[in-house]
Amino acid sequence: MPGSKPRILILSYTPAARSPRVLKQIAQFGGHYHVTTVAYGPAPAGVDEHIELTFPPATTGLARVPGIFSLLLLVRAHRAYAALEPVDAATFARLDGGEWDVVVAHDAQTMAVASRLASRHGVLCDMHEYAPEQSEPSLKWNLLERPYFMWLCKTFVSRARAVTTVSQGIVEAYRKTFGINADLVVNATPYQELAPTPTGSTIRLVHSGLAAPDRRLEVLIEGVLASTADVTLDLYLVDGTAGYADALRELAKGDARIRFQAAVPYAELIGTLARYDVGVSLIAPTSFNYEWSLPNKFFDFIQARLGVIIGPSPAMVDYVDRYALGEVADGFEATDFARVLDGLDATTVDRWKAASHAAARELSGEEQAKVWGRIVSEMVAG
Repeated sequence: MPGSKPRILILSYTPAARSPRVLKQIAQFGGHYHVTTVAYGPAPAGVDEHIELTFPPATTGLARVPGIFSLLLLVRAHRAYAALEPVDAATFARLDGGEWDVVVAHDAQTMAVASRLASRHGVLCDMHEYAPEQSEPSLKWNLLERPYFMWLCKTFVSRARAVTTVSQGIVEAYRKTFGINADLVVNATPYQELAPTPTGSTIRLVHSGLAAPDRRLEVLIEGVLASTADVTLDLYLVDGTAGYADALRELAKGDARIRFQAAVPYAELIGTLARYDVGVSLIAPTSFNYEWSLPNKFFDFIQARLGVIIGPSPAMVDYVDRYALGEVADGFEATDFARVLDGLDATTVDRWKAASHAAARELSGEEQAKVWGRIVSEMVAG
């Protein structure tokens, strides 16, 4: 209809109401476009329409044959796999016949469906990581699944009208391997109206995130145990690998400086973090995506007006050095972390907090989301 808003479809195989990048896109596009989300779970706030996916999807025909999907991957019948894959098949069945001006597809696994939809101006593909390395190396992954994700990137992601991703190292990997010129949109946190608090004689450290062995959170605990600094460490952990959080509690047992707190809803997280002084995150480069990690929590710390202590992860180092936000440990081991702690003082931490405060607006989610706004505006303009 003349004068009607362009229609945007946001497709994600995650619960949309809990997906930070989806929510930022909704906030950016809402009001300017008619926004439809297709994802698991209930409708996120701010959308005009929501199509809820169900899991597990129904399977019919060949998809019910035991071992069929492993066989198709083994013989590299990737197009047949994508046509039969139950989530893709169920999603396409829900969307077939619809028309949109732009489809925003999240991650490579949605692209086989997104490429088949009627989209007047094409697909914007938002890659949350480097897809061919998104799982822990294993014989099964290397033999079956990695080639499929390589095929998705070569066949569909490389043909998208636009691609965005989360860190500069991953931008370069897509360019080098697939010739994809992706734009950078980091996982920045929405802007918060906060101010730094003065640092006391005891420096309060905090970490939030998933309790998973590949995060090597024991390094943080062992670093505090090895340090003589007047610090505390509070951990807000989301349940992950069974038994891992219990093992961390056992490791910290007997040291009152280390405390495990109940996880808080994301809406309360920044206010909770703001009670501390320094956010800590040493992410060992155990995979390509971890090597180039630039996680949400890094930007959470900035919006909470904290200083940061990180390991020598290049994407994070770039921001820490450019904005003087904190200190980079020499390595990813407990001794490296302890060495930084032993040199801390309140004056230094207050300087880091002031730097976070000065950079908070520039490094906010709203500023990053403008990249998506520009890209979609250019796509719609033709």
